[in-house]
Amino acid sequence: MVSKAFLKSVWLLAFPVILTNLMQASMTVIDTIMIGRLGPEELAAVGMGNMIRLLFLISILSVSGGAMSLMAQARGGRDPHRMSFVTRQSLVSGLLLSVVITLVGLIVTKPLLQLMSDGDSHKIVRMGSEYLYIIFLATPMITINFTINRLMQGAGDTKTPFYLSALMLLFNIGFNYIFIFGYGFIPAYGILGAAYGTFLSRLLLAVIGIAILYSGKNIVKILEGTWRPDRPLIKDILSIGVPSGIQGIFRHGSNIIIMSLVTASSLGALGAAALSICTQVESIVGYMAVGLNVAGTAIVGKELGRWQPESAYNKGTILIYLGIIMMAILIIPILIFDREIILLFDPSASADIIKGSLSYIHTNTYFLPVSAFGILITGTLRGAGDTKPAMISSIIGRNITSLVLGYIFAFPMGMDYVGIWYGIIIGRFVDAIYLWLVWRSRKWQLFALKKTEVYRKHLKHFSEEKLALYLRKYRSPQMAISSTMEVVNEDNVTYQRTDDKVVVSIKDF
Repeated sequence: MVSKAFLKSVWLLAFPVILTNLMQASMTVIDTIMIGRLGPEELAAVGMGNMIRLLFLISILSVSGGAMSLMAQARGGRDPHRMSFVTRQSLVSGLLLSVVITLVGLIVTKPLLQLMSDGDSHKIVRMGSEYLYIIFLATPMITINFTINRLMQGAGDTKTPFYLSALMLLFNIGFNYIFIFGYGFIPAYGILGAAYGTFLSRLLLAVIGIAILYSGKNIVKILEGTWRPDRPLIKDILSIGVPSGIQGIFRHGSNIIIMSLVTASSLGALGAAALSICTQVESIVGYMAVGLNVAGTAIVGKELGRWQPESAYNKGTILIYLGIIMMAILIIPILIFDREIILLFDPSASADIIKGSLSYIHTNTYFLPVSAFGILITGTLRGAGDTKPAMISSIIGRNITSLVLGYIFAFPMGMDYVGIWYGIIIGRFVDAIYLWLVWRSRKWQLFALKKTEVYRKHLKHFSEEKLALYLRKYRSPQMAISSTMEVVNEDNVTYQRTDDKVVVSIKDF
C-alpha cells in the first residue's frame, strides 16, 4: 500500500523538477518556434545544431549526474561538510570538463553537420555552424547551471532550481526576441540571435547560482574549504557520472545517425525539420518523466545514505510505476492534437514535413511509456551511484538495435522512413527490459555502500557474512534514527546524536 505521505513527498520533489525541465526544454522549443518563422532551412539548421549541441552538453552528466548522486547520499548521511566538499569539487571538475567540450565542439561542428545533411544543403551547414560556434562558447556557464541545479535537487531542494530556470526562461525569451528579430538599435541576427540569447541568459544565471551557494541560505552551501581539485572525490564523481555521460553521448549520437538516415529517405532534407519537431514534442513529455527520475535519485540516494536498502528498493519501484502511468496519460493530447502541434512549431510546414511528423507521432508516441520505464530506472539506479547498466542498455538498445534495424527496415526492406521509426521502438523495448532486470537484482545497493568512508576504511576488510551482520545489527538501525551522524575513526565507528552515541569497536566486532 502506497502511503499518502510518500506520494506527497514525491510530488513535492518531482513537480518543481517537472516544471524546471519543462522550462529548460522550453528554451530549445522557443528557439525552434522563433526560428521556424524565418523559414524551413533555418529550422532544419537549428534542428541539426541542437542534436549536436545535446550530444556534447549531455557530457555534463559526467559531473552533474555524479554530483547529484553523491549529494543525495551526503544529505542522507546528514553531513554538511561533506555536502560542501561535494559542491566545490563538482563545480571544479565541471569547469575543467567544459573547457574540453568547448574545444572539441568547435572542431567537429562542421563535419558533423555535413554528415547529417543530404550533401547539397550548404546553406544549412553554414547557418548551423555559425549557431553552434556561439553555443559552444557558452558551455562553461551551461555546466555551472546544470551542476548547481543537480546539487540542489540531489539534496532535496527542487524549488530553487525551478525559480532559477523560470528566471533563465524569461531572460532567454527576451534576449531571443531582441537578437533574432531585432529591436531598436539592435539589428536582426536571425539564427545567431538565438545563440546570443542562450549565451547571455546562461551567463546571468551562472552568476546568480554561485551567489546563492555563497549566501548560506540554501541547503547546499559553499563552506570554508579548498577549491584545489581532490583526486579521490573527483574520481567518485566521474565514476558515477562518466557512464551517464557516455550513455547520453551514445543516445544523442544515435539521433545524429538517425537524422542522416531520415534525410536519406524519401523525406530528404525536410525530414530533418520533421524529426526536429517530433523530437521537441517528445522532449516536453520526456522531461516530465525526468522529474520523477530526479526524485528517484534524491529518494533512493537519501535512503541508501542512511542505509535503508529495503526502503530504497520499495520507494524506487513505486516511482517507476508512477512514471509509466504518467507517461501513458501525457501521450493522449499529442495523439489528439497532432497536426495543431506540428503547425505550432512550423506554421508554414510543407506537405512533406507534415507527412513525416504525423507518421512519427502515430508510430512512436504510443511507446513513450516504455521510454519512461527506462528513464525512471536510470534515475533510481543513479541514486545508488550505479550508472553503468544505463550506459550498457543505451548502447545495446538505443544505438545498436535502433540503428541497425532502422537501416535494414528502411532501405534493404524498402519500408522507407517508417522502418526507421520501427527500429527506434524496438530499441526502446530492449533498453527497458535490460534495466528492469538490473533493478530487480538489487546488486546496486552495495554499489552505494562501497563509496562510503566506513566501507573504505573498515568494512571492505570484512567477510561477506561479517559485513551483512554489521549492516543489519548496527548501521541500518542506527542510521534510521533521526539526526544520527556516522563518524568514522581509526579503530571504531561512532553513531553520534545530540543526546546519545553508540560506539562500535572494529577490532572487537
